[in-house]
Amino acid sequence: MLPLNLIYLKYFSDAVRFGSVSASAKHNFVSQSAVSQAISKLENALKIALIEHHPNRLRITHEGQRVFEKSLSLFDEIKSLEASLQTEEGAGQVDFACTHSFALALLPKKLKEAKKRFPKIQLNFRLGHPGLIMDMLKKGLIDFGIVLDNEDLSDFESREIYSGEHKLYIAKSIKNPDNLPFILSEERMETKLLKQAYREKKKEELKTGMEVFSWEAIAGLTEEGLGIGFFPDYIAYRRPKLKEHPLKFGSFPYKLFAILPKGRVINQNIKSFIDLLTQ
Repeated sequence: MLPLNLIYLKYFSDAVRFGSVSASAKHNFVSQSAVSQAISKLENALKIALIEHHPNRLRITHEGQRVFEKSLSLFDEIKSLEASLQTEEGAGQVDFACTHSFALALLPKKLKEAKKRFPKIQLNFRLGHPGLIMDMLKKGLIDFGIVLDNEDLSDFESREIYSGEHKLYIAKSIKNPDNLPFILSEERMETKLLKQAYREKKKEELKTGMEVFSWEAIAGLTEEGLGIGFFPDYIAYRRPKLKEHPLKFGSFPYKLFAILPKGRVINQNIKSFIDLLTQ
């Protein structure tokens, strides 16, 4: 008889995924005691320590990390089996994550189309910065994530779903943008390239008026005439008060990718939805 109880394994895996025994209990609609006992029984069955027992803190052991990583693949296989046994095509659930700006600018139309094509698929999405999205993906909290190509994606399978350019924008009400300060995001690859191109063309340093850690916020400030905003073109599509800056300092292309864990089993619902995002 196999010593592995899948329910115990799931309670343990969810405790690691969500960061605590209490979160696993809440997710599985059981008591904290039930999760703690399940982890203890799993440790006894496997004859290894999965977690280090500290009050109010979950710390996973090296062996526990290995078990957790293997459990992700196992539960992916189970999900794939469940999907293959579904008698109704296009039914099930897809969980993904994207940035706030993508959710506001590009996602609504795609979700509307998805609801028409796959009315019986439940689509759930979370918002976060790229680092958080990749962390959620590694922990198995989501099926796939959507990020820009300026991140290190070597740990993931990736598929291009959209491409465009970072551009400079001003408010349409601005007649003379020469003296406007620049509104930039934090120091990123594209902002470095912009500063370099500006230096080469203008023979002086670019003056940053504000540094804002949100493209949507930069676009809003730009609309109010507070400066020259620099952000991906898809953010400007739904903002009629903006226009491109008349001067060009180079081309700053980007690509958006759907990313998935390498070697993870991907069911047809996820594939179908990612296909829709590429259209």
